[in-house]
Amino acid sequence: MNNIFTVIPTFLRHPEKFFQSISKSESIGMKAFSLLVSSIMFLAIYGFVTGLSHSLPQALSSAVKMPVLFVATIFFCLPAFYFFSLVLGTKLSLIQVTTVMLAAIGVTAFLLLGLSPITLFFVLTSDNFPFFRLLAVVFVAMSGGVGIYFLWHGMITIEVDSNASHANLRRLLLGGWFILYAFIGSQMTWRLSPFVNDPTLPFEFIRPTRDNFYIDAARAFVEATGLQISLTNANAVLIGAMCLLPLIALVFGIGMGIDAAKKNKSVPQISTTPQANT
Repeated sequence: MNNIFTVIPTFLRHPEKFFQSISKSESIGMKAFSLLVSSIMFLAIYGFVTGLSHSLPQALSSAVKMPVLFVATIFFCLPAFYFFSLVLGTKLSLIQVTTVMLAAIGVTAFLLLGLSPITLFFVLTSDNFPFFRLLAVVFVAMSGGVGIYFLWHGMITIEVDSNASHANLRRLLLGGWFILYAFIGSQMTWRLSPFVNDPTLPFEFIRPTRDNFYIDAARAFVEATGLQISLTNANAVLIGAMCLLPLIALVFGIGMGIDAAKKNKSVPQISTTPQANT
């Protein structure tokens, strides 16, 4: 039980060591189980706090649907990710690839757990539903972006073919899969909505709608900011994507900067000062 609560902090302290242990299949089953259980628990807590903005039944339903959202997204995306990993040159088994994905989801869940008190503060102090809905979208997008970065870092770290001629192919395939993952995740969010419900509306476990996630995000942005925009479906999708992409790009930029700094430190410096003959 203790391992369930400590597996994600341990991973975040030493990600390279964690990924190397996965590549060696060291306690791989226990790692996968601990990551799955802790992720479900943390996501359920965040979903419960988010749903409290409406009612207790909405909080309970969001506590169930938030873990389902991420687990179902893994289920649909895992086969493509496994086949992509084979093309990338890894020698990982399906359970190893699953554990890498669970580590990324675990990071997302851990960050959302940390953001739960802030979410609860706005639940207790604000009645501006559009703002709160947009805040939830930003928190999930930001945490998901960090999780995606760790997934990228893990796949680059674990037994990837170092042949430079494959580097561009690796980046292209990983980038394509990340786009696929983002679209499936957003579609799953839409199908399981509402997570955050308007307090003036009755409780709904699942709300039938003809819109999509990007239109909902765009409407939340327009309503929260008070902008006067003709919100056609095309405009809504564009605005919704613009709300999310800068956050993910920022996380990737910071992550790549950290990687570059680490590489620069690891390169030995060659002195150019001539040495006197003795």
